[in-house]
Order: sequence, then structure tokens, then C-alpha cells
Amino acid sequence: MQWRGRAAIVAAVTALIAGGVTAVVHMDDDSSPRASGRAPQISAKTRVPPTSPIGDQPRHRVYVDNSGPVVSISVRSSPEPWSRSLDLTVNDRSIHLDRKTTPEHGHCAPKVTAEPSSLLTRVDLPRTCLKRSRHLEVTVTEDGKAPVKAKARKTQRPNVLMIMVDDMRTDDLQWMPNVQKLIGDQGVNFTNGFASLPLCCPARASVLTGLYPHNHQVWSHVRPWAFTALDDSSTFPVWIHKSGYRTSYMGKYLNYYGADPEPGKTTGTSTQYVPPGWDKWQASIDGGLDPSDPNDGGTYRYFDTTLNDNGHGYIALEGKYQTDEYARMTGDIIDEEAAGKAPFFHYLSFAAPHVGGPHEADDPDLPTPARPTNLWGIFDKHIKKAPGADWHDKDQSDKPLRMRGHIRKHKMAEVLQLTRQRAEALYSVDQAVKQLMGRLRETGELKNTLVVFTSDNGFFLGEQNIPSGKVLPYEPSLRVPVLMRGPGIPKGEVRTDPFLSVDYAETFADLADAPVPGSTDGRSLVDVARLGDETDTQSWSRVVPTETPPNSRDTRRLRRHQPVGAHTKKMLRGLVTGIRTSQYLYTEWNYSPGDEKNNIDTELYDVLADPNQYRNLAVEPGHEKLLAQLHDVLVRARSCKGDECRVLLPENLR
Repeated sequence: MQWRGRAAIVAAVTALIAGGVTAVVHMDDDSSPRASGRAPQISAKTRVPPTSPIGDQPRHRVYVDNSGPVVSISVRSSPEPWSRSLDLTVNDRSIHLDRKTTPEHGHCAPKVTAEPSSLLTRVDLPRTCLKRSRHLEVTVTEDGKAPVKAKARKTQRPNVLMIMVDDMRTDDLQWMPNVQKLIGDQGVNFTNGFASLPLCCPARASVLTGLYPHNHQVWSHVRPWAFTALDDSSTFPVWIHKSGYRTSYMGKYLNYYGADPEPGKTTGTSTQYVPPGWDKWQASIDGGLDPSDPNDGGTYRYFDTTLNDNGHGYIALEGKYQTDEYARMTGDIIDEEAAGKAPFFHYLSFAAPHVGGPHEADDPDLPTPARPTNLWGIFDKHIKKAPGADWHDKDQSDKPLRMRGHIRKHKMAEVLQLTRQRAEALYSVDQAVKQLMGRLRETGELKNTLVVFTSDNGFFLGEQNIPSGKVLPYEPSLRVPVLMRGPGIPKGEVRTDPFLSVDYAETFADLADAPVPGSTDGRSLVDVARLGDETDTQSWSRVVPTETPPNSRDTRRLRRHQPVGAHTKKMLRGLVTGIRTSQYLYTEWNYSPGDEKNNIDTELYDVLADPNQYRNLAVEPGHEKLLAQLHDVLVRARSCKGDECRVLLPENLR
């Protein structure tokens, strides 16, 4: 599927959000504690998303994308998919789609995506096959009913500003009023964002390649994997750069970038390495320079970061707070790119709220992120306990041995301090987002810029008896925020279809009209963002696999032969692999030989009835058929490639 650029929507459109009330903390986003020295004004407020009863929804949503070499007409039917035929006219061109007939072939034949169970239908046409394509008039008729008409003039492909933070939980959004107001309220919130492997390096590799970890093989953030293990010759920046986009990168890249060899090499460093596809490269290095070098700095040194200056030396940010500097420098890039003619893509990767130095006077024993001193304590009155303070599983006999235990009271007090400091670091990012949205507005680029805000993975703060950390596929670690605003995306709507790490590459290629060589494991979700979910319910048909790094035996064995940049023809398997559906989390543990006997190796949680994931249904009788079915789905998913990864769930699991 290929989605591109901006276009006019003529069909009447109303909100398609299920009702709901979410309690948040509202902060005065016009205040700037950096400038004023004051703490932000914080008051309790309830955010109520707009709602639209099912009966008030339009029968169709139509979006005409008239930019780039391919023209797209996308339709969302409601409340059911069209059953017999869908007829379209595009200027003088007539297109008839029939569920029982195979679409025509040839250069000018329409490319049709019309999954029978989906409310979304997509028709792509080469621009050269349409007459008078600068102005399109489209009519859509579903099953012979009243037609819906739309018009669209040719427009420029959109710019993209991708903002990624590190280790942010979905509930951390409550401490980021500008992100909510300027991105979420002006666009859509994907409430089921998931990290394919909830760990920095593997998740970011999936974002770049569109591949699951078992295919890109960046299994961890440490050797033998990390930065050098990624084959970066075919990533979305390579694709969109070839299609005419100006591309730039700033901030955290992959772990051990700088210290480890360049991809394909086994010796040397990568401090001056620029990956393919980037016109401007200012990524932070993780080592690679002698500590005595004046340019020595690190990704997690919040006041001493060093960037690779596009392969021509270094930018040392010693004594400057990283988040502020990234925002300032990105603002300058926006100014530069706005003056050019080509659309631009800028990837801004903050380290916050990842743990990092320097050590500060109010730090607990747990590692925390560093923050500017004027933000210290601003949330102390509002964060009274850690998110996992009330997590208490009284009977843990149904859990894997590694998941048993309890956090002591003094340790939970440290988790509270960590929670507060993470919120402070994120509030700094929130101020940066406000600054950048203002810069886009000032340059006149805001209306034609897709802005995406997300995190690489989530984070535990006491849940599952884990004081801090990630990796395991339970909700706090697995879930990530995904907010998106831009051309053609409606304001203030919610999407419940899953958005996975592997989906960004196809989504950005889609927007850029960029051909994707080979195949990826993800899919473009531009149509979902613009028109709505594939169903009118909060269930989904998609298989959502989860992975972790391999077990210790497999890791040691591979490291002996490939100490850095490891790859293997034999497909490795994560220690914990799983399937997440709209109702269930199913996992299987792949223990090393010698692990304790009589261990629990399968888990099944009903996340709707049991959101804390206390009760492991896999050890209870009566679920054998469901377990067998989920096992079969998982076996295929953890070794899938390309189209195999897009096979849908059996209907009874949706």
C-alpha cells in the first residue's frame, strides 16, 4: 500500500472515537520554568475525548491523495465492509471492484488492497495513467448505494518530524501537556502502540528496517549484537532519500554506536560513520574516543554529549543540557529545510527519560535520568506513589520462577523517586516539543508536516516485581505511546488498531511515495491514521508477536564465534516469545538447559479481565484448546518473514 501527501476531503466526516473519560494532570503549557525559574502550574483536570455514537457515523470516509507519482483513493466503510462491489470514477477513469473477481493486470491497472474483513479499501493508480491529474474528481459507490464524491488538487508530499524518546511509558503522557495538546489533540492517538522487542537497540532497528528482531538479528543492546549487527543498507531513510526527501538525524542512535566497528567490520570504531540515506547526520556517540580527548562525550551524559558532525568532526555539548540543545539545533534544521524545495524528514531522538549522568544530589540508589536543577521537585506534590506501588500478586505459584518475589518498602521508595525524576526529564522534552511546533508554524511548514511522537519501549516501575527495567512482554514494558498529526489526519481521534515498531518503515515509505525493495514485516498505517480502524470494535485481526533476546546458552555460543556484529543463518529464538491479541497475552519461555525443574514455561493472561496480569490461565484446566491455538500462531509468527508476518489471526482470537 502506498499513501502520499496531502489532499482535500470532500466527504462529510465526523469523529469515530469510542467514548471514554481519561483522568490526566493538566499543566499550564504556556509556562516555561527554564525562562521564569518557576515550577509549572499544575491542576487536576479531566480530558474527555470527542465521541460519536455508531449511528451518527458516516457510511463512508473517503481520502484522495493527489501527490507524488501514484494517486491513491482510500475508503472506509461503516459499519460493515462492502460485500459485493465498489465502483469508483477518477476523472474519466472507471474502476469496478468485485469480491469475486480478480483485479485486472498491467501498468495502468489499479493496485487494490481490499481485505474482506477490513473496513478499509485502497486503490492506487499511476499518475501517468490519469488524464488531468492535477485536479481529481472522485466518486465512490458501495454496493450500489448512494455515491460519495470528493475532489483533490495536486499537492506536495508532506514533511515528517519523527520525535522518539527513550523508555517512556504510555501513562507518562500525563506529564507532557504540550505533546497532548499540540500533537494528540490535533491528530490521532494510537492507544495500542507496542514495541516488537521492548529494548532500545532491537526496537530501534525494527523502526529503521521494518523487520522483526528474528529477521534483522539485532537481538540486544550489547555485544555480540548492538549497533554493528544492523545491516543498514536498506532502511527507510535510504528509501525516502531516493524518492527525493532531504533527510536528517539527531540524537541517540543504536547502542555502542561510536565505540564498536562499522557494520561489516570487526575492528575499529564508528565515531565518524554516517549510515546510508542521511543527508545530515548528528548522532550521539557511545565511546570510541579516548577519555582524555576534549570531544569525549556520551549519549547518556546529559550535560556532556558528543555528536558526530556528519562525518566531519564532532559537536561537543559539554556543560549544556542535551534535551535543550537538541531542540535548539533541530529548530535550526527546520529553518534550513523550510527554505528548500524538497520535502524533509527529520528524526529527533531524545535520550530522556533513560537513566544517565551525572549523579545528582537527590538521586536514590536506583539509576535515574539527569534534569536541569530548576525542574527538580516540580512533580513531588503530584506523584505520591510509583505506578507499581499497588501491584501485588498474592499467589505467585503460577508464575515462572524468575517472576516471583516482592519489592521491599525501602526499594519502592526509590522507585517513587525514579518516577518523579523521569517525569521531570520528560517535562523538559515537552517544552522542547512546544518550541519545535512553534518553529514549524513560524516557517509555514506545520500544515504540511506529519509529526510523530513515540518511544522505543516502555518501562517497569514496580509492576511484575521489577523496580525498574524493560525487555519482558508485560504491559508496562511492551506498550509505547504513538501520537500523530499532519495532513489529512483528523483532530482528536483515537485509534485502537495496533501500531508496532515494524510499521514505521512502511508508513514513512508510503507517505514519501518511496518504493520498498524486497519485503518488510510491517505495514503502512497511514490509512488507519487518516480514516479510522479496520473494524468498528476495539478488537483487531492482526498478529502482534513479542520477542526478547535469546537465552544465555545461545548468547554465549554465538559470542564465542562472533564477538561483535553477530549474525547467524540459523534463526535464533528469544528467551520469551509471545502473542498479544486484543484480549490475551500468551508467552512461552525458552529456558537454557540446567534451569530449575518444575518451572512454569507458558503464560496466558486475559488482559481485559486481569490488566495487572496476576492470574496465569495457562496452569488452569479448561484452556487447552485456546493454548494450542495460540501456540500454533506463535510458532509461525516467531519465524515469519515478509508477507508471512501479515497473516491474520483466526476469527475466534480477534
